[in-house]
Amino acid sequence: MNVVHSSICKRVALFLATSLTGLACLADEGPRYTYVEAAYSQVDFDNFNNADGDQFGVGGSLALTDMVHLFGSYAAGEVDAGRNGPSIDTTSAAAGIGLNYAVEPTIDVIGRVSYVYAKAEAGNFDVDDSGLGLSVGVRAMIRPNVELNGDINYVDFGDSSDTSLDLGAVFNFTEIIAMTVGASFGEDITSYGIGVRAYLGK
Repeated sequence: MNVVHSSICKRVALFLATSLTGLACLADEGPRYTYVEAAYSQVDFDNFNNADGDQFGVGGSLALTDMVHLFGSYAAGEVDAGRNGPSIDTTSAAAGIGLNYAVEPTIDVIGRVSYVYAKAEAGNFDVDDSGLGLSVGVRAMIRPNVELNGDINYVDFGDSSDTSLDLGAVFNFTEIIAMTVGASFGEDITSYGIGVRAYLGK
């Protein structure tokens, strides 16, 4: 694999870790933090010969108290590195703890810290790394069944780092089932996703 394809693998791994830190959904009630979800994302690499890919992921969150929650996620996919480029297989995971503080009955400010891992493989070449993920964001119930959310995510792998802005919405069809949509804007990578969420408990 040449230097360009090696760079793509590294950026794929970094993007996956960044996006997962935030993979973290009633107007008189605030957002809920105990759920499981599954999602699909389309990923575009802006500066690498129109490289793009698909990613499928699962995740969840568990409220420990009114202000503290645990979260985790896992994703796998494939990236097409463009003309004459390799097919890159990707896997990634994140797990951490978050603090959610209600500034209004329907608006929460959130801070999260996580351990993140990402791996990208193409033929005999692979890149994997782990590091620290940090995110700060807001979740707001603008209607009884509609949430808007946004996060700034930062991932540090020691020798590389990345920052992204994530924007999303959650449409609650029932007290249990919801649909999620979102977009992530990184330094060189843009992704769009859709998913389904199932709330657990009250």
